[in-house]
Amino acid sequence: MLQHMTITAAHDYLTKQLTALYDRAEARAIARLVMEAIAGQPASSVNSGSNLLTDAQQSILETMLIELRQYKPVQYVTGKAWFYNMELMVNNAVLIPRPETEELVQWILEEQPQRSHASMLDIGTGSGCIPIAIKKNWPAADVFGLDVSADALAVAQQNATTQQTPIQWLQASILEPAQWPAQSFDIIVSNPPYIPQQENQQLDKNVTDWEPHLALFVPDNDPLLFYNAIADFAKTHLQPGGSLYFECHQLYVKQVLKALQEKGFTAEQKTDMFGNERMVKAVLKQ
Repeated sequence: MLQHMTITAAHDYLTKQLTALYDRAEARAIARLVMEAIAGQPASSVNSGSNLLTDAQQSILETMLIELRQYKPVQYVTGKAWFYNMELMVNNAVLIPRPETEELVQWILEEQPQRSHASMLDIGTGSGCIPIAIKKNWPAADVFGLDVSADALAVAQQNATTQQTPIQWLQASILEPAQWPAQSFDIIVSNPPYIPQQENQQLDKNVTDWEPHLALFVPDNDPLLFYNAIADFAKTHLQPGGSLYFECHQLYVKQVLKALQEKGFTAEQKTDMFGNERMVKAVLKQ
């Protein structure tokens, strides 16, 4: 067992251990998140922490290091991920929220007037990050989250409770029309599975070994599987003048736009912070 390390020494030790797996900047960032979780101190205190870790804290550190050496994402190791200024619980039943998805939320919030009533459905909600962020920043909206996974919905429900955001959760497969909810919505949003199975080998081990494949991959011969299903759902479940928002694979945005246009939508795209074609908004032609 490691003996009587200070917070700073533990951070430096962890960084050194992780440089075998990650570049130094990423190793330091991961180490800082781990030490925040263990020590219960903000990042600004980690590098000046002279307090000794307790035996229990050092034991947790050793356990977390074992997991990190197996390429387990730090968010799953600590059970926490930040999204839209909220700390959310995550486990390997849900995808880790990404910064690009925050931009999708921002787009929706910027475009929607603070009207007294609007309803929104997030399809493939995972951790609940999208509907919870919408509800937190737009309390007047009636917000729903749908997922096929009961384990994912349990995570989303816990996050909604922690964030004090009342949301209605629905368990259903959007690929099965018989399971579609009956009500209509002013906004439908989705960050669906969109990575073709053949790209599995190009992804990092911390993604392919740990994040839920159900939420990541689609068949190689049908990369727009979920976009087509959700667009079909939206044709009959969007209120007049309602909007459909998607996060997309950057290589398939043009195909998504074309598919939406062929289904009777007008559609536009938006790039993310990295300059990648990533988001699409569609409105059904009247």
